[in-house]
Amino acid sequence: MRRIGTACLVLLTFLAVCCLWKGGTVEAAPQRIEATGVYVMGDNDSPKIARDAARQEAMRVAVEKAGVYVESYSRTKNMQLTEDDVKMISGAVLKVIKEDSVPELSGTTWKYTVHLVAEVDTDDIDLKAMMDKKTELEKLQQERDALKKQNEELLAEYQKANGQEKKRLGTRLESSYDYEKIFDRSMGYIQRSEYTRAIDELTTLIEDRSVKGNPRAYAYYLRGRAYYGLNRPHDALEDFNMANNTDHDNTTYPIWRCHQYEGLIYYDEGRYDEAVRELEIAWNYSDKRDRALADDLRTARMAAERAKNPPPEPQQESGSEGNGRINWTKILTDVIIHSIDKGSNG
Repeated sequence: MRRIGTACLVLLTFLAVCCLWKGGTVEAAPQRIEATGVYVMGDNDSPKIARDAARQEAMRVAVEKAGVYVESYSRTKNMQLTEDDVKMISGAVLKVIKEDSVPELSGTTWKYTVHLVAEVDTDDIDLKAMMDKKTELEKLQQERDALKKQNEELLAEYQKANGQEKKRLGTRLESSYDYEKIFDRSMGYIQRSEYTRAIDELTTLIEDRSVKGNPRAYAYYLRGRAYYGLNRPHDALEDFNMANNTDHDNTTYPIWRCHQYEGLIYYDEGRYDEAVRELEIAWNYSDKRDRALADDLRTARMAAERAKNPPPEPQQESGSEGNGRINWTKILTDVIIHSIDKGSNG
């Protein structure tokens, strides 16, 4: 009986080790991150705006803390990341798993405190794959940062305003925070290649008929980006077309990037003139500092020019094959025939 008991214990121990073991290494537990943001309310401030502003601050702190883990993890993989790389990857891999908001009265002043619990799972981080598509991830991160900056600037205006102006800015800011949370979450999914989750999130927003104008157009654009990531170009083109046909002005969201991705799809399909047209539209909307866009446009123009004016095929010399090698059989045959003809004439 003791032998059987010992054997069972050994077997259970072995199975436990196997459960922890993956590919020869023990899986690391996800790193837990806690972050807090506080917003002190001013006169006539909206509680909703206070909560959203506190949440945005908490997210900023959480991303900074995630950066510590990402940088440390990159060293174990012998990879050197820049500060921007760390920020980009941290924003992509950070997942919020719990969120609490608490209003409280401090003296005569109300304040909102938002506490976030998030995690960074290093087992889900493929640094090489992320750096291979660095340009794409950077574009998304720039858009995420731009939306946050817009809200910060709008919040600063709101804090200084009074009366009807404050009410007007408050309504605009509340909507901006609501959309920014959805768009930021969706872009995080796309950065992590969780395209289906992004599509589901954005489809819910698109199906809400009360969403109009810029937010609706941007939702179509982002869903098109997700379809593009899934290598479903026709679905992507359909969404980009819907975005372009939705009333918008490109001031809040960079919806003009639809044209960039349409151009990339047309290029891949060999439709070079259409690719040039769309990429030129995107370039004209851009700040003219996007090197990736400039390279894409230059490549498309060269391809379109080659398609219109293909280079002449090299002339094949007598006695040469198409691969440039000398055809000795043909040369000897020509010599023999020439000799026979000469003998006959003689």
